[in-house]
Amino acid sequence: MSTIRAFIALPLPVDMKKEFETIQTQLRESHADVKWDAPEKFHITLKFLGDIEPARTISIAAELQNSIGSLPSFELSHNSLGAFPNAIKPKVVWIGTQQNDHVVELQARVERVCESFGFAREDRPFHSHVTLGRVRGSQNLNRLTAKLNSITFQPLIARCTEVHIMRSELKPVGSVYTLLNSIPLAS
Repeated sequence: MSTIRAFIALPLPVDMKKEFETIQTQLRESHADVKWDAPEKFHITLKFLGDIEPARTISIAAELQNSIGSLPSFELSHNSLGAFPNAIKPKVVWIGTQQNDHVVELQARVERVCESFGFAREDRPFHSHVTLGRVRGSQNLNRLTAKLNSITFQPLIARCTEVHIMRSELKPVGSVYTLLNSIPLAS
């Protein structure tokens, strides 16, 4: 049976993606060797599923609806710029969110549902963030670090009203995302 590559995510409003693109443009001025994500792909990953049978996404969506459908929608403040593992040796450049009990509970429930389907629990603690790009080489890393440390912005607030199950197809031009399922949160 054929498989698809999938993940579970919190989507972002279009206007917020544009704000993040502006920040990304400032970071690009460093001319560091970074593969920048396209703004239409910006999201918060709650769980990476990897390669799975398409039919399993339907079962997972039904179980997620049971688990998270009663959780209230909530606001999430995006207020920091950083990198994994750190800004000195960046590998992944991101915009982070303020600590928020709602997103932590949501992600924990997503993790439990996925674990019940046989997916391994994530080893690292959950860090709510939107990936802007992935560092490929060492060119101009010092300039990128300087940009990461100097760019400031007002907190950007997003209303989180649903969770998406997404397909990610790897293509020569990069990954292409397709919405498979949307699970609404309580209003």
